[in-house]
Amino acid sequence: MQVTPSGERPFPTPPTPNAPDLENATFANRDTVVLPDEMVIKILTNLGTTDIAVCRSVNRHWQTLIDTRHLLARSFYRDCHLTQRINSLAVECNLTVERYHSHIRGWLTYFGDRGRETAEQLDSILEDKHFPEVLFFSIPKLLLNSNELTYQNTATIQLPGVVRNASFSLDGKYLVTASVGNAAKLWEREGGQWREKGTLKHSEWVKSARFSPDGKLLVTASIDQSCKIWRLEEGQWQEKATIGHLDAVRNTRFSPDGKHLVTVSGFGSTKIWRHEGGKWQEKVTIEHSGWVLTKAQFSPDGKHLVITCDQGIIKIWKLDDGQWEEKFTIHHRYCVTKARFGPDGKHLVTVGVGYSGRIHNAKLWELVDDQSQANVLIQQWQKRVTIEHSHIVNNVNFSPDGKHLATASSDGTVKICGLVGGKWQIKATIRHIGPVGNARFSHDGKLLVTATRDGTTKICGLTDGKWQEIVTIQHSKVVTNASFGPDDFQLVTAFNDNTAKIWVLKKKENDDNS
Repeated sequence: MQVTPSGERPFPTPPTPNAPDLENATFANRDTVVLPDEMVIKILTNLGTTDIAVCRSVNRHWQTLIDTRHLLARSFYRDCHLTQRINSLAVECNLTVERYHSHIRGWLTYFGDRGRETAEQLDSILEDKHFPEVLFFSIPKLLLNSNELTYQNTATIQLPGVVRNASFSLDGKYLVTASVGNAAKLWEREGGQWREKGTLKHSEWVKSARFSPDGKLLVTASIDQSCKIWRLEEGQWQEKATIGHLDAVRNTRFSPDGKHLVTVSGFGSTKIWRHEGGKWQEKVTIEHSGWVLTKAQFSPDGKHLVITCDQGIIKIWKLDDGQWEEKFTIHHRYCVTKARFGPDGKHLVTVGVGYSGRIHNAKLWELVDDQSQANVLIQQWQKRVTIEHSHIVNNVNFSPDGKHLATASSDGTVKICGLVGGKWQIKATIRHIGPVGNARFSHDGKLLVTATRDGTTKICGLTDGKWQEIVTIQHSKVVTNASFGPDDFQLVTAFNDNTAKIWVLKKKENDDNS
């Protein structure tokens, strides 16, 4: 199995700005008042990453303040990593240091002398309160200074059936796989190796397995009309609850705070559960007259839930004073197979299929304030753009920052849309030979990975506002799923040959050293 970089250098090193000639510079007023360091730090703290970098390059005094206070790293952290994933790790500094020792430090050695130097620098500031920010700043900096990047297969996991999905936990320590069979499997990374940690059993086929946002819970859904909730206790994943349905449970999803869980059955009902008094209590059952063809999804604030049915109707429910109530109804015209909220909760993308089989599109909606005839302010979902494909749209995903949207289709293309002049437009089209099952963004929104039936996985990067193909990983089997790890330098791919493979981002070796 060969991994080959394609195209141009994926991460060009940005040009270093020339320092101005301060000694020969003339100023209108040479009696400028020198600001106290405390005030300068406050000013710099509120600047963007680029502005702070420029300040550091043109003023030696400021350079010292910026470097000693880690202001550039903190700015990068603020601008690029304000997500629940990174924020949780930053708050639990001990967890970040532990992960650094167990996983990240070893990964840095893939980048030769530069990687080892980065590791030594990080070792020297492990006790610093800003270590998480410096850590997450150092990784992108290292990647920017690497000329050619590739992915190396570091582990292959054999499973009893076709692997439907595989995903990492929040801390990247665990991996869960759901394959054709009556059990999901848990894997733990120990000493650089992935070892089987546990088997999550059901009486029939497990359809999906998913970690909670904080990584402390895990839910499995099965066609045995149940889903099970598991919790990590004393190093072992223990079954904590079983939730039943009257039909096969097709999918489940935790709310962002982990306090609610939505379960979707194959026909007839969607249920919302809440964790109260140590138990999962059923709060509402939503009955349907047709198949529920979507993976019901919570909004980022956890207060809304979107559900779709095959009649072309989209229902949005809202949590108000502890009660779930139907809030909006959107008519799509065609059968709706998927719906997802954007990160801001004010955008929604839906996937439709025409009954004639000739209509295949995704529609982007925005929640806007509107003035009614009675001069009352009301909210409505308005369509912003329709993304057309020539065949079924299999999946659709927003980037974590909400600036891009990717649609994956059986017509062999992935279309990436973004805001251009205040309007959503197609910015790039990624082409495959075979149908594309999924396309997912990395956690920083600057990478995109595809999973296809033609046996390839493509990784594209956003450079200078343009999406370019960086790496193509050739496989001999159909890729059923692909997703990034929590730090974006790990990747897991699932196949129809009963295997899952784990890849690590590294610098491409020179031909002389191959």
